[in-house]
Amino acid sequence: MTILFHNTTFDKIDVWKKTIKKYFKNEKIISIKDYKKFNDVNCAIIWNLPDDILSRLKNLKVIFSMGAGVDHILKLKNYNKKIPIIRIKDEEMGERIANYSLAQILNYQLNFKIFQNSQIKHYWSGERTPIDNKNLTVGILGLGFLGNHIARLLNKLNYNVIACKKNQTKVKNIKIYTGKNIISFIKSSDVVVSILPSTPQTNNIINRKFLKNMKKNSCLINIGRGNAIEEKDLLNHLKKNKNFYAYLDVFKNEPLKSSSQFWKLPNVTITPHVAGVTAIEPSVKYMYSKYKKLRKNKNVKSDVNPSNGY
Repeated sequence: MTILFHNTTFDKIDVWKKTIKKYFKNEKIISIKDYKKFNDVNCAIIWNLPDDILSRLKNLKVIFSMGAGVDHILKLKNYNKKIPIIRIKDEEMGERIANYSLAQILNYQLNFKIFQNSQIKHYWSGERTPIDNKNLTVGILGLGFLGNHIARLLNKLNYNVIACKKNQTKVKNIKIYTGKNIISFIKSSDVVVSILPSTPQTNNIINRKFLKNMKKNSCLINIGRGNAIEEKDLLNHLKKNKNFYAYLDVFKNEPLKSSSQFWKLPNVTITPHVAGVTAIEPSVKYMYSKYKKLRKNKNVKSDVNPSNGY
């Protein structure tokens, strides 16, 4: 088989190429520069592939997303819904995103942002009593593969974990809310961790109404997709509520412009889309395991339901 590899946004592209060649050693690896070989392409390992290139891959059998997100594929006009998409479901990525979430929860819980702002002003702010784990309710908005990693870690540390997801299911030690009960979920949470995919249903779901129902001294952590937040509403909420905190790893448009007001707010922490950085070796190994099934069975089950958007 011939495999098209394309990514212009990730770090360590040379390492990606080397690792792909290591596992797919018997296959031909090409780039979009090798357009004369497009008819031979059966498999694509991609992130942000141009739509016009996708339209020319007439014999494509499977698409591998180089991250957990798949909106970069589903938004393409020339994507054929019959072509299975395999997204990264890697335990190391799950561990990383759970650690990131815990770090930001602790930043909020232990008042580190307040102390950091005081340090900038050379001001000794004095003692502040933190909230104990057992008294802090963390609401996870979107309980998929990665959300479950976060929930398991927080449960081990004795946090009170609740979650809101599309369908009602039973999960050990977690109270589940569905969309129709989202207001109760919001009002019950001291911390909301959003790990939602990008779909029409999640677009601007965290808006003025959502924020108004959050506790005044609570915090929002967004590690899912930037489309989930109505950014103007969040900016207004942060300005009006000085003791409300936001830890933002993703935005509608990235990289975040230097002119953005988010940079200037003392109750905001910004990171550059690093919460769930893809671990190269295990991710390529995972792709290859799926690829072997395709070679053996002539088909592979998709990880994604295009109708749901994830």
